[in-house]
Amino acid sequence: MSTKSPKVISSEANAALNGSLSRRDVLKGGMAAILAAGLFPRLNVSGKTIVLGGDSSDAGKLPPAPFFMPFTTEVPRPSRLAPARLLPAPGSPEASCGSEAVLHGIAPEFHKTHPTHRKDWDRFRPAHYLLEIQPTVHQFIAGIDTPCIGYNGIVPGPTIRAHCGQPMVVRMANRIDLESSLHLHGSHSPSHSDGHPNFYCFPNESRDYYYPNALPLMPGSTTPDVSEAPSTMWYHDHGNDVTAHNVAHGLAGFCIFTDDLEKGLVNANVLPSVDEGTAQGRYDVPLVLQDQAINADGTLYWDPLNHDGRIGNVFCVNGLAQPKLTVERRRYRFRLLNGCVARVVHLRFSHRVPTLQIGNDSWLLPQAIAVSGVRLTPAKRADWIVDFSSFPEGTEIYLENIMEQTDGRGPKGLNIPARVPFMKIVVTGKTPQPNSLDIKAGTPLRPHEAIHADEVTVVRQFDFERKNGAWVVNGEFWNPARCDADIKRGAVEKWILKNGSGGWWHPIHIHLESHQIQTVNGAPAPQIWAAKSDTTELGGNTTVEMFMRFRTFTGPFVFHCHNTNHEDMRMMKQMEVRHHDPVTGIEDPPLLNGQFFSIPPDVCGIPQHIIDTEAHLFT
Repeated sequence: MSTKSPKVISSEANAALNGSLSRRDVLKGGMAAILAAGLFPRLNVSGKTIVLGGDSSDAGKLPPAPFFMPFTTEVPRPSRLAPARLLPAPGSPEASCGSEAVLHGIAPEFHKTHPTHRKDWDRFRPAHYLLEIQPTVHQFIAGIDTPCIGYNGIVPGPTIRAHCGQPMVVRMANRIDLESSLHLHGSHSPSHSDGHPNFYCFPNESRDYYYPNALPLMPGSTTPDVSEAPSTMWYHDHGNDVTAHNVAHGLAGFCIFTDDLEKGLVNANVLPSVDEGTAQGRYDVPLVLQDQAINADGTLYWDPLNHDGRIGNVFCVNGLAQPKLTVERRRYRFRLLNGCVARVVHLRFSHRVPTLQIGNDSWLLPQAIAVSGVRLTPAKRADWIVDFSSFPEGTEIYLENIMEQTDGRGPKGLNIPARVPFMKIVVTGKTPQPNSLDIKAGTPLRPHEAIHADEVTVVRQFDFERKNGAWVVNGEFWNPARCDADIKRGAVEKWILKNGSGGWWHPIHIHLESHQIQTVNGAPAPQIWAAKSDTTELGGNTTVEMFMRFRTFTGPFVFHCHNTNHEDMRMMKQMEVRHHDPVTGIEDPPLLNGQFFSIPPDVCGIPQHIIDTEAHLFT
C-alpha cells in the first residue's frame, strides 16, 4: 500500500512557492524573485485556495488582533497519536530509499546488521505510527477559522506516547508543497531520523523516522545511562529555511516519554499517572504556550522578510487563545513548553500557588525544587507540580507572563503592570486533597550522572553574532556541506557559547546529546539548569560553558538558535560525529567534504539522482 496521495496544493502555490522559501532568494540576492512570487503561501483547503498570511503591502506591520472574549473555552487536550499499520513494512525493500512508497527510506541503524544496532533495541516489537502533514483549518480564536498546516490535520499535532526500550517508526507523509523535516526535540536518535534541515521529506513523499528509544550506555560499560531517559519532548518541523514558517503555521506537538524509573514514581504517588487508557492522564497536563499573529480576517500574519523574530498579538495555550482550565483542589503536573518563534516568557501565577519544578527541558531534575516562576526562551520546557488544594472552590488564578517584549531582539525585562495572562484556572470542588501527591522540595526524582572536567578532551568556542542584518556563528553563515565540529564518538567536549550580538537573545539548541551547563558568565549554573538541558538561554552579552558526551550515533547533526527566524537566516552550525576504533585508532572517513552535499543516500534519505540534479536544495 503506497503512502502517495493526490497533490493538495494548487498549481498556483507550486509556482509561487511560499513566503519562507523566498528566504533562499534573499540569501541569493533575488529580491525581484520574491516580489514576483508573492510574499505569502497559498494552500488549497476544501477546494479553495487560501492565502496564509496577509496582503504583501502589510509586510512588517503586525495587525491588531480580532476581538474575542478570553477565558470562556476550556483548554484543549491534544489527542494521542494512535498506532497504525504501515504498508509496505518499514525497512523492507519496498520501503527503502528511492522506493515509490517511501522515497526517503529508513535509518540504516534500523537494520540488525548495522554495527551500531544493539541487541537490546529488539526486546520489544516496534510501535508504528503515521503522521501526515496536511493543510487544515484551525480555530485559535473560537468561531474564527484560520488556515493552517497540521500534523494529521490538527493544531497542535497529536501527542506521541513513547516508552523506553520500545522502538518506534513514525512514517511521515508530506501532503503540502513545501519540503519538511521532522525533529524530535530532545531525542537521542540516528542522523537520518534526527530532523536534519537538509534531510528533507519532499512534497507528496514519505520518510520512515526510526527512533530506537534506547538510552546511551555508561562510559566503558554495557549498562544504560538511566540519567538520560527523557520525559517531556516535543516534535516540530525543521526544514531548511522554512522552520519558522512551518512551526508558526501549526507543525508542532508533544512527545511524552516514560521509563521504569518514572513509572515507579507514578506508582509511589510522587507523580500523577501519565495515562488514562489511550488518553493523557487528567492530572498530567502538557501546555504549549505560543503568541500567534492573527489578522482581522482570521488568517495568520506572516512576514517572510522578518529576520529578527516574529512577535504575535494573540496568546494561545494548546492552540487556543487565552482559554480556561478547570482544576480540582489537588496537585497537578504542568508540562510547560515555550512554543513561540521569538518571545521569551517569564511565567508565574497571579496567586501564591505552591509550585515545585521537577523537570528542565526533556529530563526530570535530580530532585524537586520550590520555585515561584520560570523564564523560558523559545523551545525550553519546565515541568511543574502545582498545588491548588488550599484554594476555595470558585477561586480564579491566572497563569501569566510578566516579561515585556516588543520585537525579536529579546525581552526588555520584567514588567508586572504589563502582565499578560495566558490562561485562567478555575478551582472547583468543596473537598481539598492536600495529600494527592507525595512530593515536596528535595524529593529525589532522577539520578544525575555528572560529566567531570578531567574527562574533557576537546574545547570549542562558538560566537553567536549579527552580520549584514542576518545571523552568523563564528562569523559564518550555515553551510550544509561544511563540518564545523569534527567529533569522535565517545568523546567528552567542553563548549563555550558566547553571545556577542549586544541586546539580541539566542536560545541555543544542540541536537543529539544533552548538555550539562557549568557556568553562566563565570558563575555556577542556576540550580534548575545544573543537570541536563537541550536548549540553553544565551541572553545579550552572555557566555555559557557546558560539557557534552557524544555516544551511540554517528553522522551529521546540527545546533542552532531556536529563535527560528534566526535559524532560517543561517544561525546554525553542523557537527559530524565519527566512529573511532579505540583499539586501532582508525576513524571512519568524513561524510562532509565542505564543498558540496556528499551525504550517502542511506544516511540522508535522499536518492543520489536527486542530490545530483537538485543541488540548489542542499546549499
